[in-house]
Amino acid sequence: MLRKMLLTASAVLLVGAVGCRHRCCHLNDPDKRPRPYLPEPPRNSILLPPAGVPTTPAPSPPPTGSSNFPPPALDLPPGGSPAPKSGGPEVLYPESPPGSSSARPTQPPPQGILGAPVKPQTPEPPKSTTPSGVSGAIKVKDGLFAGRKPTLDGFDALKTAGFRAVVYLHPNGQDVSAIKDMAASRGLTFHAIETTPETLSAALTEFNRVTADRLNRPAYVFGEDDLRAGAVWYLHLRTVDSFGDDAARLRAKPLGLSDQGDEGRAFALAIQSVLESR
Repeated sequence: MLRKMLLTASAVLLVGAVGCRHRCCHLNDPDKRPRPYLPEPPRNSILLPPAGVPTTPAPSPPPTGSSNFPPPALDLPPGGSPAPKSGGPEVLYPESPPGSSSARPTQPPPQGILGAPVKPQTPEPPKSTTPSGVSGAIKVKDGLFAGRKPTLDGFDALKTAGFRAVVYLHPNGQDVSAIKDMAASRGLTFHAIETTPETLSAALTEFNRVTADRLNRPAYVFGEDDLRAGAVWYLHLRTVDSFGDDAARLRAKPLGLSDQGDEGRAFALAIQSVLESR
């Protein structure tokens, strides 16, 4: 036993004197440790930064405190409101109250290149709703007037008022030469239409033709009596203007329409006959 202990101690002393030759013991030597990999230096003298690295400095944050520099000048229109930017929503500013110093002047709307439209000139003479000097003259419709037989002064008043024609509704056998001369001497076109219960249909046809001609307007219509004029006006409103019976009677009654007396009843029957035949 003692011998084994002596041999072990001798081996330990021998190893310590010679030194350990194992690899792990060689790494403890600083000269024999492995060195890290070092890349070769660039051959170009200009060094470029790696990809993804920003090369420009970041913008400086806006100043938070007061500045000694004056504010930038704003180019505003005369009204004081900034002009809207194209491509963005328009900002509407409240108008100044009228009469204030900052109220915007009112400008007329643009008239375009050719200016304001010009009203066309019409050769039609001026119309008069109630020509003076003519008894009972009233306007029935556009360009057509009715009343009693005019006097000499009445024909002068019609000419002065710009009338072009007169229409005379007369009974059978009536001499119309005097009235025709008074109208012709004043430059008025004269139309004489025989109007009786027997000729009422033909009288209506001629009356509608004369009054439909724009060259005869404005025209003044009168009869030897109101009864004939009222009958023709009633039928004219029914056939030309498509009035109903009540509306046509309401308009024609002030013009002489009546069914009173023998002649009135004769015209009423003639009116009914004309309407049934159309």
